[in-house]
Amino acid sequence: MNRFKTIAAPALCALSGLFAFGTAAAAEPIDVAGVRYEAAADVAGSQLVLNGAGLRKIVFFKVYAAGLYLPQPAASLAEAAAQDGPRRVRLTLLRNVSGSDFIEALDDGLKANLTPEGEAAIQKELTQLKAIMTEIGDVKEGDVVDFDFSPEAGTTVTRNGAPVGEAIPGKPLYDAVLAIWLGEKPIDGSLKKGLLGQK
Repeated sequence: MNRFKTIAAPALCALSGLFAFGTAAAAEPIDVAGVRYEAAADVAGSQLVLNGAGLRKIVFFKVYAAGLYLPQPAASLAEAAAQDGPRRVRLTLLRNVSGSDFIEALDDGLKANLTPEGEAAIQKELTQLKAIMTEIGDVKEGDVVDFDFSPEAGTTVTRNGAPVGEAIPGKPLYDAVLAIWLGEKPIDGSLKKGLLGQK
């Protein structure tokens, strides 16, 4: 098991000591470990609201802060996935992570929440997403990685505001990405609660 998976891989089960911050239907900005998530964000020309935010932490290691932006408040993955408009998950790195570890963690999170049939149905899109993550490479403390969705473009990934790779058409891929944090087997139960605005 590599070092990142030992101390910081998002695909690890929730451990004691993890915590998150969030308020239902956040009407105000949320600060997470010094990272400020504004109450609203413009994605693909639509104004989204901050649904919640939280911290991914393992023992003494702060891995990243995360914020979820949606057209309307949602209290579950089903409610978030049912929304057809733009959506955003913003990660702000709180430590350096190698590109290979980032990809492996993403892959583990996807596999944990996809059935074999579901994975096969979006295999092409998953391959494209992994190629984008490969292009991103190593991520550094302070980097901001956005996973955005819009009905017109599909899934887009940006690093520090700069697009990486091409947009990946289709909604099923983004729903699978959301499940990494909000699914039945989330990477972190406390973080899931924070993103869903639950205390």
